[in-house]
Formats: sequence, structure tokens, C-alpha cells
Amino acid sequence: MPYERTIDIEIVEGVVIRFSQSGRPIARYSVVLLSFEDGDWQTIRIYDNHLGNHHMHRYTRKDGKQPESAFHEGPTTEAIPAAIDHLKAHWEAIIESWRN
Repeated sequence: MPYERTIDIEIVEGVVIRFSQSGRPIARYSVVLLSFEDGDWQTIRIYDNHLGNHHMHRYTRKDGKQPESAFHEGPTTEAIPAAIDHLKAHWEAIIESWRN
């Protein structure tokens, strides 16, 4: 059976960073910023490696998911905490950008 886990990190009420991983060592991961907006959880930004490289997708309220862009050149064990740390430090500005 494959190893999978998901951890929610609450930043403030209504704002969560959701970290998911599969495999040992980690084969796939995602770090997702979620915000409770308009009565539902909205995806604001995703960092993952589903295309074989570390990248992120910005989302906007109006246009949804945007094309991926690279965000980290190092190993997965560095990319995951880099994504989480970035979201913890900048979640307010990222959510505001999503809204506009």
C-alpha cells in the first residue's frame, strides 16, 4: 500500500495551507493555500511536482488556474518547506492578489 498523508496548517481562521505527499521517499507532493471565500474553500495557490519539476500555479478569482512557473531548483526536501514558508510569510498579499 502506498504511503500518503495530508496535513492542514491553519494560518488564521479561514486560511489553511494543505500539504499532501505520497511515497517514501516523497514521489509527489502539493502545498496548497486555501481561503474560505464566498461560503466555500477556494484554491489560491498550488506548489507541486506533478510535472516532474517544482513549480507553482497562481489562481485568480476571475480566471482560475494560471500556467505553471518554476519556483525551486533544489531537492524535494528543500522545495516543500520553501513553499510552506513562502505561504506563511506572504499569505495575505497572495490572497489579495487572488481577489483582484
